[in-house]
Amino acid sequence: MAIFNKKKKYYFSDDSIASDTIIAFVLGGISFIAELAGIISSIRTKGNVPEFMGVLYACAILLSLCGIAFAWFGMNAQEGGVKSKRWSLSLNIFTLLIPLFMIGLYVFID
Repeated sequence: MAIFNKKKKYYFSDDSIASDTIIAFVLGGISFIAELAGIISSIRTKGNVPEFMGVLYACAILLSLCGIAFAWFGMNAQEGGVKSKRWSLSLNIFTLLIPLFMIGLYVFID
């Protein structure tokens, strides 16, 4: 019955990528998708978006800030390559700048 006693270990990351970097990539991706959904919905409704879109952008900013924190912790980790760490940090900084740019446009245009 040795067939049934085998325990499989599932690994979702390789040792070549820091786990904090993976979390930063996921947070940056979710933030980017949320921002993209907000931009597409504002284009489709010609600027008459529902009120929860502001909350969506606030959540995107919080996700980006958390992603920057995880990317910063990933930069200090021993495992992982430098390129993936830099990309995760740049993705989260980019997703942080999009809503801030949109808010700045709103303030200066109005």
